[in-house]
Amino acid sequence: MKKSIFIYAAVILLAGACKQNETRNYTVLSGKIENPVSNQLLISGQDFFRDTIAVRDDGTFRDTLYLSPGSFLLSHGKIFWRSYLESGYDLAMAFNTSDLNGTLSYTGTGSGENAYIFSKFKMLRSIMDKKQQAFKADESTFKTITNRQKEALEHHLNTFGGISEGFKSKETRNIAYGYLADLTRYETMHRRLTDNEGFSISADFLDELDQVIYNSGIDFLFSGNYRRLTERHFEKTAREIAQNEGVEEDIAYLKSISGIENDTIRNSLAYEHARFGITYTNDLDTYYELFSTISNDTEHRKEVNRSYEVLAKVAKGRPSPRFEEYLNFDGSNTSLEDLKGAYLYIDVWATWCGPCRKEIPYLKQLEKKYHGRNVKFVSISIDKQSDKDKWKEMILEKELGGTQLLADKDWESDFVKNYMIKGIPRFILLDPEGNILDPNAPVPSSGKLEAIFNNLDI
Repeated sequence: MKKSIFIYAAVILLAGACKQNETRNYTVLSGKIENPVSNQLLISGQDFFRDTIAVRDDGTFRDTLYLSPGSFLLSHGKIFWRSYLESGYDLAMAFNTSDLNGTLSYTGTGSGENAYIFSKFKMLRSIMDKKQQAFKADESTFKTITNRQKEALEHHLNTFGGISEGFKSKETRNIAYGYLADLTRYETMHRRLTDNEGFSISADFLDELDQVIYNSGIDFLFSGNYRRLTERHFEKTAREIAQNEGVEEDIAYLKSISGIENDTIRNSLAYEHARFGITYTNDLDTYYELFSTISNDTEHRKEVNRSYEVLAKVAKGRPSPRFEEYLNFDGSNTSLEDLKGAYLYIDVWATWCGPCRKEIPYLKQLEKKYHGRNVKFVSISIDKQSDKDKWKEMILEKELGGTQLLADKDWESDFVKNYMIKGIPRFILLDPEGNILDPNAPVPSSGKLEAIFNNLDI
């Protein structure tokens, strides 16, 4: 009987949603903002969806949106809140920026559901401290407290008026998924909050997750909790594939989601991974071919294909894109051509990047170990030109060696865009002729570079 909450209600809901969407396939969102602080309202959702709604000088706004049903984050200035939108809604809202909690109100189709969501998040904030304390407790106490919180949320839902039965059905499952998601967080949170890094959950602690079926597109769009559970499930499956088949984890992840029957889930997970993952993979062709067989979303495929075409130009063996006249810390200007004749280990970084700073001690050790050998260590900062002094100060403070350069246009520098660098630190290894040996070279802290350098007889 436990599975019924996740399966049968979805069938009834889908039939009702189809009937509604026959009449109107868009959402109308309008409203009035007292004391507006910006000329726009930002709306964002899953799969990196972002849109803006113009806010007039008098605080009024109105727009027609074509979007998949689901949870969206609305923001105006520094004010933000959650909303639920679906086709057929004609939803109006009003609030004063000086007191969102006390003034936010909804009218029109979807008003009851959105009023409920706002009240639910206020309720969740009120029990946040209790939830933190629960994570410190033993397993049995944690489950008892968390289950009571789940029951309180269910009671709140069932006694809240003006909600459609379809929404209530989805939200009931979402609350149940939230309880299960808390179970998956317990081990990590308990270790952190009790300073007990050796703590491990019991073998049967997560048995309740066996009831979840990871193939409901409706729940995936509606419930962030279900989405997190789904992502966790396939990440775990990917680790098992990587270990059993001896493949890289990014390839294993695409393999793990390839069998998902639901297009919504499979396409979303594939796109979410490939949007950045394709820029980091060590096996570009295999990664791209796998993605192409998994996704049937036309727009996703076009975007990833564009990335593939760019990255194919910086694959192993290809001549490296050049940079010209980058400012050198020593006061001169340096181009890639000036550095040819030795292997180049290039670090793309920035002073504001925490992970970049963590690599500095390991990079300095490598520089010391291979000093005088046929390899040059080149650090290219993508700090803004206006932060030039900060860049210089950190070089002095951290006693950075090697060749220290400042890119000409930070993230918009041609060298950065040609390598499609979307996250830093990023390391690149070139041969003495300027050809690419590895566009995603191991980071210094990985311990893998010594073997690579020794194999190259550096």
